Amino acid sequence: MNLTKEEFKIMVMLYASNIDGNIHQSEIETILEKYDAATFKRVKRTFDNMNDAEVLELIDSYMKGQAQSETEKQEILDSVKSVIDADGYNSGIESYLFERIKKLLK
Repeated sequence: MNLTKEEFKIMVMLYASNIDGNIHQSEIETILEKYDAATFKRVKRTFDNMNDAEVLELIDSYMKGQAQSETEKQEILDSVKSVIDADGYNSGIESYLFERIKKLLK
């Protein structure tokens, strides 16, 4: 699957939002503050048809196939952090996910 950088970032943010099993409205709003609604809806449809393993494989393969600058990696991590914090609750699984995404981005 070929994703643009913007679509990739949305996919990562959706994965982070869904790690607790629910994508909260505040998390969706956080994503929509950064990206347009049409792109979000398109990526969300794709995301909804994938399981966790498929999303992680997509993230991993994108990172291996696309050269990301340190600035871009930090932007992705900042976006993930903002969506994790959006619902006002940071669970252990969300902290674990954040660390896992950091490793995938290395």
